Amino acid sequence: MGVKLKELLKLPSLREAEIVSGSNSVDTTVTSLSFLEVSDMAFFDEKIQLPNEYYAGELVISSFFTIKDDVAKQCEAIRRLHALGELGLILYYVGVVIESLSQEVIDVAEELGFVIIMMPENDYSLRYNEVIVEIMAEILKNRPSENIVNEVLEKTSSLPAHLRNVEMSLKILSDLLRSNVLLTDGNGEIINQVKWPRNSKIDLSGMVVNDSSSTPVKKDNYWYFYKELYHKDNGLLKFYLLKEYEPLTPSVCEQSVELVQVALNLWGKNHGEISEYALVKAILNDESEKMYRLAKRLTINVKSINLMWLLQLNHPQKEKEIKNEVLEYISKYYRTSIVQLVEDQLIVLLGNYRYNEREVSLSEHFLRDSQYLAAIESLVVCPRLRNTTDVRKNYQMIDTLKGQLPILFHGKKNFTISEIRQVKYALKHVQSGESEVEEVLLILEPIRNNQEQLDTLCTFLLDVDADFQKCAERLFIHKNTVKYRIKKISELLGCDVIRISDSYEISIACLVYRMIQR
Repeated sequence: MGVKLKELLKLPSLREAEIVSGSNSVDTTVTSLSFLEVSDMAFFDEKIQLPNEYYAGELVISSFFTIKDDVAKQCEAIRRLHALGELGLILYYVGVVIESLSQEVIDVAEELGFVIIMMPENDYSLRYNEVIVEIMAEILKNRPSENIVNEVLEKTSSLPAHLRNVEMSLKILSDLLRSNVLLTDGNGEIINQVKWPRNSKIDLSGMVVNDSSSTPVKKDNYWYFYKELYHKDNGLLKFYLLKEYEPLTPSVCEQSVELVQVALNLWGKNHGEISEYALVKAILNDESEKMYRLAKRLTINVKSINLMWLLQLNHPQKEKEIKNEVLEYISKYYRTSIVQLVEDQLIVLLGNYRYNEREVSLSEHFLRDSQYLAAIESLVVCPRLRNTTDVRKNYQMIDTLKGQLPILFHGKKNFTISEIRQVKYALKHVQSGESEVEEVLLILEPIRNNQEQLDTLCTFLLDVDADFQKCAERLFIHKNTVKYRIKKISELLGCDVIRISDSYEISIACLVYRMIQR
């Protein structure tokens, strides 16, 4: 079903290769091999990356040709590949395509536990096919299938928290067995389905065979296995494996059933529950089949969702009251509204706005009039959502950076997703090292030694949204004094800090400044 990385390193084609990072992962099982043709992650994310997929146990081959002269993009590629679940990278043509592998790239990979296997440097005779043939031959060998449960659970447990779920376990099982996987409720309604290959157009629901036999049966070109399961929280469930051409062994089927039962016990509480909470969890956990099933049963059009509010709460005892207050407020403006508490965060999903006027000020008005303002740490508004994938990505980004907000934005509660992206961008600069930080802060050099001007600028741009009156109130000075200081700062910096084109760069610098000062 797979092969340990340390075994692959003994292959003739990899014997002269060197592990330059992630050596602690040599006992990890490799289950697949892929080729990274596009190394520029911005293009990859926009054009190639499939939503709701995670590549646990996979090695990728690349030469970084499209980013050969950009160390920052090489670091970003490592981070992105790791975030996608890739085990590691086999890097070709160092000294030929890229001049050398930067220590900065190695350090990023080592920090993440990401494996980089560097093929011999300055070697023009290297051929991709030698590694591809040998690795795939090892992976595809008919190895004993005695550890399916442990292997899948190990991979699922290593995923980010929001991806540790039943659907992801079934996807890993599907990849491991190269088989279609189907899970339905007692009435035959699909809860999860995973196709092999993923782009298959086959209608699995029309091919199921309810044969109570404990062994796989063959029909046409498919091998079928069916088993009824009973779970304490979900009742009767039906589990199917459908594999084309190659037979399913009784051992594989028995282990697959055991895996589903364990996954349901670990991550499947109320896996078949029909509620708005279950729908929100399915959206956040990438459980697409479950999401559409629940949305249909709840008569909610998830495709209409184009706006999200995410509220961080600091008084759990007020959660119910705040939820009711939000629901009462937004129901006046939106036909589609879902408000659910997930891990001390209130997630508000909205769509079908009732009016023509702008909706950008609604969150500000809500906070202004809320009876529970003191219990709300922050409210982030995410507009123009294209789909539920955008919901999930924005939620994850905010969840990762929420701890930074009270440190970087003093006394501020209302945020836009653009401001969160600025925090992410500024944090990336700080993580890139001292030279990168100094480059960003260069624009502030004329006022670096004047604490009053620095504090005024940071307060003006970060804390009060460039509002002179609010800045004056925050600093306990006259409004005209703020105007004078901002004018003076603009003259010293050689730009107009109020103009959007200039203020963005300066805002990033102010964020970086506050990050390194805390």
